[in-house]
Amino acid sequence: MSTKGTSQTFDSLMAASILEEACSIIGVSPVNVKLMRLGENAIFSVENSSLVVRIARSNAYWKDSEKEVRVAQWLERCKVPAVRLYPVVEQPISVGGHPVTFWNRVADTGEKALASALGAVLRRVHDCKIDEYVRLPSLDIFGRISARLDNATSISTEVVDFFRFRLKDLQNAYAALSFPSLPVALHGDAHVKNLICTPNNEVILIDFEGFCIGPPEVDLARTATEYELGWHSSAEYHAFCEAYGADVRDWEGFEVLRDIDLFKMTTWLMQNVGESDRHAEEFERRLATLRCSEMALGWRPF
Repeated sequence: MSTKGTSQTFDSLMAASILEEACSIIGVSPVNVKLMRLGENAIFSVENSSLVVRIARSNAYWKDSEKEVRVAQWLERCKVPAVRLYPVVEQPISVGGHPVTFWNRVADTGEKALASALGAVLRRVHDCKIDEYVRLPSLDIFGRISARLDNATSISTEVVDFFRFRLKDLQNAYAALSFPSLPVALHGDAHVKNLICTPNNEVILIDFEGFCIGPPEVDLARTATEYELGWHSSAEYHAFCEAYGADVRDWEGFEVLRDIDLFKMTTWLMQNVGESDRHAEEFERRLATLRCSEMALGWRPF
């Protein structure tokens, strides 16, 4: 187990170094590598193989990485169309204090998945029987926000303090909610970017680190929030609701979940403000709307 680099900033350069070591451990040469996403994890496609490598920000994510492996196996047993594990003897492994998992690369047309496809997949996931092996935790809807704020060294103290006050307000509002539905297995980060469209017209679910047990309204609220941001048309959102069989916006508690999603989407982006001017500008745009409680129009997807 390597221990290098645990105190450095987790950015694309560090992640690339970890990728190289991780691939050497499993005997794969990382040629023609593409960084697909940088957020809670760095996700790389190794183009000369059928491999995708997922690197978590720190060892604090170890249990989540273990859970991802269990969830992948559970979804396969449930016959849910989802990404499958790369055939490595044991996962996750630790490299530089970072949990690393390996996945089969899915052929991707590059097309954006339809919201209706997400609704259909969520319906299937929520209907799956939760078996004993998968060991899903209970939903912790604010789970990573405090850690993000603690590690926000490139953000001013005044902004971090604002986020902490806002977090407390949202926690109080969430505690007062009464959910109408029984708990199910939640994806935990249910948006169309966590679907891959294949050349065979399949839609494949990815990104399992947020899986937990909780009210289905939490999964549904993300697409409803994106609809209110203008990221989905009325027809697309209606198709999402039709495919799932419900519209979470009909529930009186939706606005609280929407405000939580907006807050989480902003603090998620905060982690990457140093990556580019585009990241920094979008963070400032989102922060401004949170400060003045206006409807968050003009946000751009990341």
